[in-house]
Amino acid sequence: MRSRLVFVGAAIILLAVVVGAWRSFHTLPGEVRMAYPPIIPSLPVFVAQDQHFFEKQGLKLQTLSLSSSNDLVTALVAGQADVLPAVSLVPIIHLEIQHPGRVRVVSHSRMNAHNALDKIIVKESSSLRSLQDLRGKSMGLFPGTAPQKMLATFLKKHGVDPGTISFVQLAPPAQLSGLESGAVDALFSYEPVTTTALAHGGYRVLFGSVYADLLDPCHIGVSVISREFERSQPQLAQRAVEVLQEGIRFMAAHPAEARALLPKFTKLPPELAARVNVSDVTLQNQVDVANLQAFIDLLYAAGEIPEKIDAHRLVDATR
Repeated sequence: MRSRLVFVGAAIILLAVVVGAWRSFHTLPGEVRMAYPPIIPSLPVFVAQDQHFFEKQGLKLQTLSLSSSNDLVTALVAGQADVLPAVSLVPIIHLEIQHPGRVRVVSHSRMNAHNALDKIIVKESSSLRSLQDLRGKSMGLFPGTAPQKMLATFLKKHGVDPGTISFVQLAPPAQLSGLESGAVDALFSYEPVTTTALAHGGYRVLFGSVYADLLDPCHIGVSVISREFERSQPQLAQRAVEVLQEGIRFMAAHPAEARALLPKFTKLPPELAARVNVSDVTLQNQVDVANLQAFIDLLYAAGEIPEKIDAHRLVDATR
């Protein structure tokens, strides 16, 4: 009797492990798992949720909210997500270099000087009037190697030695307080920090978009899908991509209505949601491989990635 109980118990444990493993790497019928941060670039999926595009495609949406692009990529690699509708291209390129063939880029941002999500700002009372004035000063910026290396490349382009500037990595909640207190002299800020500062008053723009200045348009934000998901459930994957496409089309056709959804899905108050920049986003058939390649080459030149890769590896259809 005891041996039978042991056998049954072992069988139950084995079944749980198998089911758990299956659940980690496969979706339930009609279910798609999307991991995304509650920020402005996730607007296409916010629109899709609000307009019930998932239901119209017969999809059940399971969401996972994460705060950083590195966490998003980790979730996809771990089999916890099938689609990342808003993620930085930088860790996606790192993933392709380290583990080729894991994801496919289905859409990307087209950030330019007019819709950029980044700027360099200073206090209104600051004596800084040009990029050259940054020599010997301190700059706050988003944590991570990519922002600092891209900023250094930008400064060199404009004749400023980045070695003369002290870079201070600050999480977004600490950025404005750091600038206000004088802990940093300038801030390389992203939305919505930039608009928050300018709307509050007492701050001004020293320079517009760093990323768009380096590459216009700049494809720093992308939507990707797991190639394993596409292989195992091609019809479901195709419908998931189509939902995101519908969200992008809605944004283009109804920009004010789409923007008004930001307070519902993020912490932005309505008055800031009406003012923040929202980058243009491509449809799947508008993906610009040549420009993606230019961004990859830029990252390599900046020392952010260890090798160049062919951009086609990121966008060619899954076989």
